[in-house]
Amino acid sequence: MISILKAGGLNKYKVSHMKKHRLEGQNCLPKQLDVDPGLTEEAISQCQ
Repeated sequence: MISILKAGGLNKYKVSHMKKHRLEGQNCLPKQLDVDPGLTEEAISQCQ
């Protein structure tokens, strides 16, 4: 989701690999991701 926001909602984004299978096996998957507040505000303003 963060990659999509940084790309401005375009289809030209690259999804970063979080090694989900390894984290899941260790029971360490994050419940939430940190997102830059400025990036969030920019995405909201683009939607309006």
